[in-house]
Amino acid sequence: MNYVDFRKYPAGQHGMVLVIVLWIVILLAVMAGGFAYSMRVETRLATSAVERAQARALAEAGIAYGLVWQLDPEAQKQWPPNGDPREWAFGGGRVRIEVTNASGLVNLNNAGAELLKALLAGVGVAPRDQDRLADAIQDWRDPDDQRLPQGAESADYRAAGWPKPKNAPFESVEELGQVLGMTGELQQRLASVTTVYSYESTVNPESAPTRVLNVLGLDERTVADYVATRARAAADGLPAPPLSSSEGSSFFFGGRSSVYHIRVVAETDAGTAVTLEAVFDVQGGMVGPGAFGASAFGGQGPRLLAWREGW
Repeated sequence: MNYVDFRKYPAGQHGMVLVIVLWIVILLAVMAGGFAYSMRVETRLATSAVERAQARALAEAGIAYGLVWQLDPEAQKQWPPNGDPREWAFGGGRVRIEVTNASGLVNLNNAGAELLKALLAGVGVAPRDQDRLADAIQDWRDPDDQRLPQGAESADYRAAGWPKPKNAPFESVEELGQVLGMTGELQQRLASVTTVYSYESTVNPESAPTRVLNVLGLDERTVADYVATRARAAADGLPAPPLSSSEGSSFFFGGRSSVYHIRVVAETDAGTAVTLEAVFDVQGGMVGPGAFGASAFGGQGPRLLAWREGW
């Protein structure tokens, strides 16, 4: 170890040398502290990235797991696609899976004015705005430029500085954000109860998640009783019971679609969570490479229609 020999310095400079040495020591300490802090940050970021990758892998596994169940008619009797959540422990994490047949959601392209208004009321839109937004949704999707009484067509969009309406069917629920008067918060609330992938103008109660039944005006007791009865039937391997006409409304009717919405929330033991939603048509076709990197079904199988993260 090297020492500073103060004897070769004049007596008056001893203090200055000491100050310089102290400053050097302080500078080295600051540099060492900065390096240690930088290493901690980088380690934390790397750990976070690994945790998120693990959570995303768990979520993708959950989507594949839920989809495989729906491809087996016998298994589907035990796990009907009605949005009831299923918990799955896998890979050291926790996975929550909801599978919903598209017929149990409100179709943005086929829903009539009354169903749209009931939907908007159910997600908390004020009565004074329900007619306006329902008309705006219909104007956005219809092929003409004729404005409904409280709707919005090209002139209204230009006046507001918005891109003109599509005047064609919705291709995704994200397109709701392009409807004049729609807010981001309202779009998020509507996304979980709507679809663009069914042919129904009504909702099949046998496939409808609890949130859809609640949104469309059924009281909590009716919904709870019906969902419990539906769950008991599934446990016994029986078809879901119909919704009594005295309990429902004209909105609840319809068959089954070949399209399934699968929503997964995956959480690692460390608490990192990822939410994924995929929409598949199980009638056949190629699985898109964006879903699992390579086809999870040997190149053939359900066709991927949509893939969202964080919804």
